[in-house]
Parts: sequence; structure tokens; C-alpha cells
Amino acid sequence: MLQSPKRSSGGLRYEGSSQGESSIPSIDFSGMLAAVRRQMRPVLIGTCIGAALGLAYFIAKTPVYFAGTQLLLDSKSKVNDEVAVTALSELGLDTGAVDSQVEVLKSMNIANSVIAKVGLDRVLDDDNVQSAVASGISAVKSGIRAVKEAIIPPRKLTPAEEEAGKREAALLYLNNNLSLKRVGRTYVIEIGFTSTQADKAAQIANAYTQAYVDDQFSANFDATRRASDWLLPRIQELRQKAIETDLAVQSFRGEKGLITTSTGSLVNEQQVGEINTQLVLARSDVARAGAKYDRIQSIISSGQMDAAVSEAIDNPIIVELRNKATAAAKTESELASKLGPTHYQVQRLRSDIAEYQRLIFSELGRIAESYRSERDISLARERALEAQLKSQVGLSDVANKDKVALRELEREADTYKNLYETMLQRYQESLQKQSFPVSEARVISVAVTPSLPAAPKLVLSLILGSIVGFIGGAGYGAVRELRDLGFRSASQIRDLLRLECIGVMPRISARQLAMVPPLSSTGPNQVGGSAMMRYGTNHILSPFAETLRSAKVAVDFAVGEKAPKIIALASVLPTEGKSTISKNFASMLAQLGTRTVLIDADLRFRGLSDDVTPHAQKGLFHILSEGEPVSSVMKVEPETGLFFIPAGSDIGSAHTSNLVSSPAMGQLLAEIGTTADYIIIDLPPLGPVVDVRAAVKYFDGVLFVLEWGATSRDLVVDSFEANPQVYEKCIGVILNKVDTHRLHFYTSKVPQDGLHKKYAAYYG
Repeated sequence: MLQSPKRSSGGLRYEGSSQGESSIPSIDFSGMLAAVRRQMRPVLIGTCIGAALGLAYFIAKTPVYFAGTQLLLDSKSKVNDEVAVTALSELGLDTGAVDSQVEVLKSMNIANSVIAKVGLDRVLDDDNVQSAVASGISAVKSGIRAVKEAIIPPRKLTPAEEEAGKREAALLYLNNNLSLKRVGRTYVIEIGFTSTQADKAAQIANAYTQAYVDDQFSANFDATRRASDWLLPRIQELRQKAIETDLAVQSFRGEKGLITTSTGSLVNEQQVGEINTQLVLARSDVARAGAKYDRIQSIISSGQMDAAVSEAIDNPIIVELRNKATAAAKTESELASKLGPTHYQVQRLRSDIAEYQRLIFSELGRIAESYRSERDISLARERALEAQLKSQVGLSDVANKDKVALRELEREADTYKNLYETMLQRYQESLQKQSFPVSEARVISVAVTPSLPAAPKLVLSLILGSIVGFIGGAGYGAVRELRDLGFRSASQIRDLLRLECIGVMPRISARQLAMVPPLSSTGPNQVGGSAMMRYGTNHILSPFAETLRSAKVAVDFAVGEKAPKIIALASVLPTEGKSTISKNFASMLAQLGTRTVLIDADLRFRGLSDDVTPHAQKGLFHILSEGEPVSSVMKVEPETGLFFIPAGSDIGSAHTSNLVSSPAMGQLLAEIGTTADYIIIDLPPLGPVVDVRAAVKYFDGVLFVLEWGATSRDLVVDSFEANPQVYEKCIGVILNKVDTHRLHFYTSKVPQDGLHKKYAAYYG
């Protein structure tokens, strides 16, 4: 990217980012806005063209109609309140399942069903069928087939082949015009069809929904039928297995004697339980009888009459004896208190009491014997039960080992029984599904015949066409903007070249040139020229002349009081208007009353000389190379008093740079300078020849002419870098051939169009 150059003693150099300076780029929004304004015309033209193409498309396009219907995919469907038939899959409908159903709707099976419902001829009865068949790859294939048929005549198709071709075309037509879309995140699928016939679009859309529902019915029925056919032999096999395993269980029970009771336990196990219960009771009886016997023995041994209370209560003999002993003791106590303890009656009563006690203990001994007998009986019963229990436990150990094998047989039998019952239930459900066929989809919206076409739409066509045109115009404008590498404004000259823009020369139209009065006949020593060469002096109040006066001010300021002022005009490329400005500038100086001499130093092209003095034979070349006197070649412009030295004709030397830089050139300028105030030199372009660089030492300053928007900025910078001496003496730049009506598009700071209107009163 080019960087800003600076003027220095060494010539033109680039201004780069130095250490300590900020290199952060800034966005020039005003410049971007100016670029948009500059390219507004191609954008508007592109937008209008796009809108016109959209309108043409709307008029030429055959209207098509769109009809849509909606399907709801249910994971479960109910026949009625009593019978619920569920899908074979227990998984719910997720995104993958819905997408799968969309693919089913796009399948050839559904398309063939639609063709069967609508009719093959009805499907093919559409203007878009041929276009659909001929689109894309089919069009290429059709073209290849046409070329092949032109070379090799095709054989005549059979009716079956013709029917197959029609069906293929119908399938392709249905596939191209069918649209399937899931509604949001629901289980609803919208089925749409587009056709040039409104009723046909609705008919085919409804045919698709009906074909899909019928396909679901058929799929469910086939699935349940296949399930029934698969289950029936499995059920028979499982039933046989269940019977065989049940018989094996019963045979094993009989063989091992594993007889069960009504509660389901073995007889042996029940007997062990009963014996164990009786043994517990017998041991309790032994303990109770032993306790009674031990108690009564302790009473008898201790001789405690009062301790035998419970036995006395239960035995009537002891009760009677105790009553008699009590009565005797009472009487004995009364008589002893009256008669004294030694009285014979008291003694007799004491003997009776002792007898009663002996009889009581005797009765207790008899009871103790009965307790001992009861204890022995209980103990014998306990031993018998223990022996019986031991015998039964031994039998149970053998039975338990047999029960392990029995349980294994029972588990196998239960497994086959459960499988048999489950498969039988599934088989019954399959039979029910065959009786009640259910679809997992239902139609929730039926397609109706559309009244308005779906495409093309006028507003949409215009909008899309305008958008496309806008994009194309913007792209073209961007390309133009990127390719615009010339100088367009004074700010570009100041920023890039570090030179002042002296002024802008507006482009002069043919109508303006026609207003320049023609010249009367001129003599051989007079300067004439075209209207363009005399425009500045004939329109002294025009912006063109104002720029020439600005150039004079710039020259006077740059050169100072030096006399004469030798000013050269140069450009980078030919046809930039350098010679025209040289002539008008010199004429304007002469018109102001200064003694001015114009020299055509472009010895190779001689465009200025051919225009103003086409018949001059002698000129600068002859002065420098042959020593021709200046007075013999100098011409004069009668209107302004300008003196002109042409380049001359018949230039025989190609080394023009040696001539314009020779001492003779210096002597010529010194000779002319004795009588002239300004010497204006028209030089050749800076780019192709070295004449300017060679002669720059004789000039006080250089006015550089650039054609507005035509000369590449890079080329100008390169030319100045290659010619630093020219750059150092450059007073400023004149932008030539400027379109003043578009100049304001290239400035982002001052609205130049408004200023031109305000300045109009100052221009004639």
C-alpha cells in the first residue's frame, strides 16, 4: 500500500510509521460515505434493472398453486374406551422417528399409491411435467439422448416400455413438486404439492395423506399377521414343553415319594413338625411333674405342715385331717388355759393332734408317689418322641436332597408355563390387532383448492429482483471504486504527494467551445489555434480562467521577484491537457500585460505547435541545433501579445534530451529573459522520456498537470521518485478535465456542489 510522501532535500520519500508514533488505523466513515455517494448511480441502475427483470419474470412465469394438508403422527392410538391397541415399539416419537416418516412419505411406494389413486394420465396432465423432467441432470441426459437419436434412430418402444417411461416421468414430477415439512417441534407433518392446476394440487396433496394412512394400515396389519404367523408355532412348541416338564415333576415326586399335603409341604415334613411339637409338650410335662415331686419331697423331709398348702387344698382327706387337727388344737388351747397343761384331757388332745399330723404326712407321701409316677411317665414319653423325631429327621435329610432336584424341575416347568402364557397372550393381542387395524397417523387438516397462485408473487418478484440488482450494482460500483486509482480531489494530492493543488480545470464541453469566437485569418508569423487553446482568454470570468490566475499567484509566490520567471509545465502521460494549459496560461499572462514567451519544448510530439502554428517550419530545434536566430522563428499572438517559439518541423535528431539540456538552451533562455517577464515551457511527459529531467536545471519551477481520475496515483509517485529534481521544483498540481458535477462525490468534508452554486455569481 502506498504511504504518504514528503518533500525533503533529497526529493520524494514515503512517510512510514516511526518509533513512538501511533500506527493504529482509523476508520474513515466520511470517506466511506463519499464512496457510496459516488457509486450511487450504478447501484440505482442495477436495482432498477433487477426490478425490471423481476417484473418480467412475474409476467413470463406460469402461475403455480400450492395446496397443503397436515398429518399427526401418534405414538399410541385408541380404538375405543375398552380396547387399546399400542404400537409394536414402546419408544415415543422423537426427531429421528419423524424424519423417518418424512422419508416414508417421499418413498416410491407412496408415490405409486398416489399415481394409482389419482391416475397416471391425470398426473401427467400438467405443463410443468415436461419442465420437471427436463430439469438438471435430466436435461443433460435428454440432450445427449437427442444427439444419439439423431445419429442412431431409436427403436420403437413396446407398450410396456412406454408405460414405464410415463410412470418414471410421473414419479419424477411428484418428487420435484412435493414439499414435506415438520411443524415446529410437534409431531405434525405438513404435506404440500405445487401444480399449475389448483384442483390438481389439492387432489394430489390429499392423495398423499390417504396413501400414507393406507400404508400405515397395511404395515400394521402385515406386522400383526407376521407376528401371529411367527407366534403360533412357538406357542405350540412351548405348550408341549410345558406339558413335558410338568409330567417330569410329577414322575419325580412319585418316584422319590415326595408326597405333598393340601398346604403344599411334604408329608414327612409335616410329621417332623408334629413330632417336634409333641416333644416340646412332653418336655414341659416332664419338667412340671419333676418340679411337683421335688417340692413335695422337700415338704415331707422338712416336716413343715403349713408348707403343704396347695396339696392340702386339692386333697379332701388332708383338708378333713387339717380341720380336725385345727379343732383339737383350739380345744387343747382352751383346756390348757382352764385346766392347766398337765391335765389328762389336754394330754389326750395333744396326742390326737400328733396323730392327725402323722396321717397328713402319710397322705402327702402317697401324693408324692403319684407325682413320681407322673414324672416317670412324662420322661418315658419324651424319650419315645425323641427317638421318633430322630428317625423322621434322617428321612428328611434324604428328602431334602431329592427336593433340590425337584425344585430345579419345578423351575423349568414354571419357566415354560410362563413363556407359554405370555406368548399365548401376545398371540391373542395380535388377533385383536388384525380384527381392529389401527394407523399411527391421522389427518388433521385436509387440502382445499387454492384460489390464489403461490408463485410467482408480484411484490416478492420485485423485491428479489431489486435485491439481486442492488447486489449486482453494488458489486459493480465496488469494482469501479477499487479500479479508480487516479487523483480525484485536492486532498489526495496534498496527502499523497505533499504538494498543493493549485486548482481544478473543469471539463469544457463542445457547447462551451462553440461560444469561443473564431479567429480571423492569421499571418505566417502569428499564433492561432483551436477554440480550446483560446478558451481562457475569451472567458476571463470562468472557473477555467480563475484556475490560471491561481497558477500565476502560486508561481509568483514560489519564485518571488526573480525576472524572468522560467516555468515549465509537465505531466506524467500524454493527452492529460498539459499543452492546452500551457497555451492558455501563457496567453492569460500576456493578456495581463506581462511580457510572456511560450516555448514548445516537446520536440518529439509537437502537439502544441501543430495546433497554434501548423505551418511553422523553423522552431526550437533549429535554434538549438543549427543556431537559427530567435527572431526568425518567434511567432506572436495578436489578441494577447504572446510570443511563441514552436518546436519546428523536420527534427532529425532523436536525442532531444541533449538539446533541451544543452548550453544552447541556457543561452536561449538568457537571451529571451532580457526582454521577457515570464517564460513558459511546454515539456514532454515525464514518464516516457527524460527531457524534463535533463532540462529541469534551467527552470525556476514546474507546474504539474494531472488528468482528473485518469492518471494512476502509483504511476505519479513512481515518476516523482525517479525524478527527484523535478519534484523539488514542483510548485503545485493542476487537476485537468474535472467533471465539476461529480466533484462533490469525491470530497467528504466540504459540500462542493453547494459551493459552486454560491460561487456562480463570481463566474461569467
